[in-house]
Amino acid sequence: MTRHTPPLHLTRRAALAAAAALATGGARAQGKPMRIVVAFGPGSFNDLAARDLARYMGEILGQAIIVENKPGGGGSVGTDLVAKSAPDGTTLGLGTSSQMVMNVGLYRTLPFDVDKDLRLIGLVGRTPMLLAGKQAGAKTLNELIAQARARPGQISYGSAGAGSISHIVGEAFAKAADVQLTHVPYKGNGPALADLAGGHVDLVFDGLATARPLAEQGRIRLLAMSGQRRNPAAPHLPTFAEQGVRDYEAYSWNCLMAPSRTPPELIARLNAALNQALALPALKERFAQAGVDVLGPSTPEQADAFGHRERERWVPFVRSLRLQVG
Repeated sequence: MTRHTPPLHLTRRAALAAAAALATGGARAQGKPMRIVVAFGPGSFNDLAARDLARYMGEILGQAIIVENKPGGGGSVGTDLVAKSAPDGTTLGLGTSSQMVMNVGLYRTLPFDVDKDLRLIGLVGRTPMLLAGKQAGAKTLNELIAQARARPGQISYGSAGAGSISHIVGEAFAKAADVQLTHVPYKGNGPALADLAGGHVDLVFDGLATARPLAEQGRIRLLAMSGQRRNPAAPHLPTFAEQGVRDYEAYSWNCLMAPSRTPPELIARLNAALNQALALPALKERFAQAGVDVLGPSTPEQADAFGHRERERWVPFVRSLRLQVG
């Protein structure tokens, strides 16, 4: 017997209609606007991912979702805003490894407790990071390392702020390559990349989605990509390991989070909407072009467990760096 398959546009329409019911009893019923807080400035992959999620989850839930950038403190300012918001599903946060892991290891005190004050809705993506240099700087990673060893502390790298992932992976690289670099914090990787393109800093650790356009314009130079093998989205960019820095890994990951007291049934609705958004071909293609691996679908419990494992792995390392930031 032949099985009838409905046309793709009808399938998607039915899925969106069914998923719109997820908003019943949630934020839309309360008449409040929904927002996703990004704890860094515009121009980073975090910002781009949040806007994609706002668009597609908004379609699924049947309501508009806005994105608000709240930079500062390596992500801790925006995270604190989410943690202290009303647990009614109207304020969500795009979590990153900066906020969920690196800040925990770096800062002596934080205004929130990652485990007690936040609940992960689900995982989003994992982004291998690359090293970008100013156009007038070193042409290869080995040339950069040679220059840094010849001029200790005179080569700078910009980051999204003290305690951000782009700060920690910069310090980890300096340790792995046995060089001394000078850290220059910004309120997001977007401003750091802008200054890199202007030649005001020498290096920035970033993702492919935001660094590649500047490289294609001839404004910066891509030197190396993290990963065990070359990324399919950038097959011509050699890895750190290929160029001799073997004991080094740099990546970021994202999640969607809410205040911890958000009712379980609302977390479940938001989780379902997130997973449906991540399964959409348009969003999957956007992530693939950026070299990002989609981590969903996931349950809130799986997301929480993932965060715990990442903290167990990275927090001791971050503390071993003995960085003084507050």
